[in-house]
Amino acid sequence: MSDRVKPEFDAIATVPSRDAGKLRPRRLLYLLLLAGVATLALAHSPQQAPPQAPPQAPPQASQDVTRSLHAGSAAQVVRSTQEAGQAAKDARDAEQAAQDATRGVSAQVAIDAATQAGPGMDRGILFRITAPVATAGAVAASTGSRSNPTVGYLFGTIHFGSPEEQGLDYGKLGQLLNGVTVYANEADVDSRWDTRLDAYRWLPIKTPLSGMIGVAALAQAKELLPDVQQRDLQRMRPWMVLALLEARGEHGGDNSADIRLQRIASGMGKRLVHLETLEAQLKALDCVPPVQHARVLQERLNKPLYLQMDSAESMASYRARDLGAWLADVDRMEGLSDAAKQIEQRSRLCLLEDRNAKWIATIESLYREAPTLVAVGALHLMGQNGLIARLRHDGFRVEVVPM
Repeated sequence: MSDRVKPEFDAIATVPSRDAGKLRPRRLLYLLLLAGVATLALAHSPQQAPPQAPPQAPPQASQDVTRSLHAGSAAQVVRSTQEAGQAAKDARDAEQAAQDATRGVSAQVAIDAATQAGPGMDRGILFRITAPVATAGAVAASTGSRSNPTVGYLFGTIHFGSPEEQGLDYGKLGQLLNGVTVYANEADVDSRWDTRLDAYRWLPIKTPLSGMIGVAALAQAKELLPDVQQRDLQRMRPWMVLALLEARGEHGGDNSADIRLQRIASGMGKRLVHLETLEAQLKALDCVPPVQHARVLQERLNKPLYLQMDSAESMASYRARDLGAWLADVDRMEGLSDAAKQIEQRSRLCLLEDRNAKWIATIESLYREAPTLVAVGALHLMGQNGLIARLRHDGFRVEVVPM
């Protein structure tokens, strides 16, 4: 973040603007939707976008980088291999400590502590999911087990900020993990990057980003992302720049709930299930042609201070556990031209509705078969086509768990 805008951002980071509804477009909250997918896409990213060819980093160095990057840490796209390796080691040490702290908690204590229903379906980020009794009974009859309904959890993540900002207690989340058999998330955060997927992230050399958004807009993006090299910025597809801007250009990728929870679950020996492949995520991000998506990026860069304001209020909504209000802000698409709104609507269908429809059968099957914790981007939970609505429609009981 530039020194020019940082004081104003610091002032609003802890106190939402009273005049926000009058003064600023809220539409950039939609970038959190991008970040929900970009978390893993950037997590697997090599160090830099090369000007001529993909980087040839040593396999282990590349793997260390992929384990420590996410959409909430823009500057880490260009972090050195040595720093990335050290950060990954620190993260593993921290998660081992978390595992040790929660390993002795009984499953029943963890479940009992989390069963109090909240005041409303939209006011929460963690939900207890109970499989339909008839379904549970049928499964029990086929397996010879008792017919008690299977209980699991659905957790909505946000992909930037520290645990303190997010209001998350990883000790409590570790207790929940200790009480389930399966942990499911969007994609494997620890898989090795496949350079064949670079085309989803990088523009061709002959069509740089400045040719799509203009030199002035590119300069504004560079000012907001000072730790990203100019040559890398020129090669980034518009979705990638949008996701990095949303992430505030901050360090600390190992704070990502997606990364931390998978590693805790893995350390506990839980069965890991991934709802999609990394390529599927990248296809969702890249479903709108770059030339069209560049229009959205250009409009966002024309109002740079709003980027910081939107990130601050998005975090405030997450801390307040008010995902319904957050999604309503997204749906309004304020601050964009009609043409840009149409582009964003197509992108939203790819990133939310389409992926929810692909995931739901697997998620429901997991909840029927065994105690499962599913962790996905928070905006996937809400709306009439969200995961909560789909689960309730199919007979699952959904209860808010206070956090």
